[in-house]
Amino acid sequence: MINRKKKRKTATRSRRRLVKTLRRIGVFATLLVLLGAGGWYLLRSGGTEDQGRVYLTEQAAPFSLPTIDGDRVSLADHLGEHNVLLYFNEGMG
Repeated sequence: MINRKKKRKTATRSRRRLVKTLRRIGVFATLLVLLGAGGWYLLRSGGTEDQGRVYLTEQAAPFSLPTIDGDRVSLADHLGEHNVLLYFNEGMG
């Protein structure tokens, strides 16, 4: 009877140790994956801030567009005064 209780306690302790070990391995593996992904991202980006940015250096071609009132507005009317934002509405939705 005593041997059975000892065996059960030993088996329970072994399972607990195994579960703790597996949890530690899981946490360690997760940290490794996250560190690896972070390192890959840093290496892939090249570490420069200007990479991937596009700077426009050429002026837009001259054009004119009709307004809702029926007038015409050209780019030359606004050249040098302020920045121009073109917005094209393709209908509702």
